Amino acid sequence: MFRIYPAVDIKSGRCVRLYQGDMSRETVFSENPWQMALAWQEQGAKYLHVVDLDGAVAGKPANLPAIQAILQKVRVPVQVGGGIRSLEDVDRFLGLGADRVILGSGAIAGDDFLEKAVAGFNARIVVSIDTRGDQVAVSGWTEPAGITIWQVLRRLMHAGVERIIHTDIARDGTLAGYDLSSLEPFLDRNFAVIAAGGVTSGDDVARLKSLQGRGVEGVIIGKALYGNALRLPDVLPLEEDD
Repeated sequence: MFRIYPAVDIKSGRCVRLYQGDMSRETVFSENPWQMALAWQEQGAKYLHVVDLDGAVAGKPANLPAIQAILQKVRVPVQVGGGIRSLEDVDRFLGLGADRVILGSGAIAGDDFLEKAVAGFNARIVVSIDTRGDQVAVSGWTEPAGITIWQVLRRLMHAGVERIIHTDIARDGTLAGYDLSSLEPFLDRNFAVIAAGGVTSGDDVARLKSLQGRGVEGVIIGKALYGNALRLPDVLPLEEDD
């Protein structure tokens, strides 16, 4: 099944979209993120993607009340990320009702957190790999990871990760269209891959769906939905199997 994930990004308790991940270039779309989450649910979304932007930069959850409100109010499953770098935080978010927890910087660090998380929570762990060109970025996209895409992929395969999110930072929030070449390193590797960054049109979504046989399982859409470049009801039919 191919899945479309509307994004709800939270900064300072509000629902925002950033341009290329720049925390100083935000557009506020709602003072209450749970209202946006409910709006996407009402438009037919079957799964939501929620990120604590402040948490990603700080290295620890920073918008817990806003995320908790979403988890309490929506009926559809939610995957949550942003600053989750301990097993206690993983357990906390799953206990609050998250269906999956997204690990970013914590998964790429040199300790054994990733291996322990996968061993303890299995398919409920998703790893987010964010790239700018051929460089992997961490800490809310503010710092280079200092390791290559290939090193990250080897680590994920060794740990037994099943699902990854890849974001093309240079395209994220730009409405520039999705660059399929940025996804190439992550295909045909026995990962379920969720693509993000610059998705702007139904054609972008359809092209990503055509890669299901190579591992693509879904797409995260943010700015295009918030800016009305794309209507969720128009692309949701692409979730259905032919």
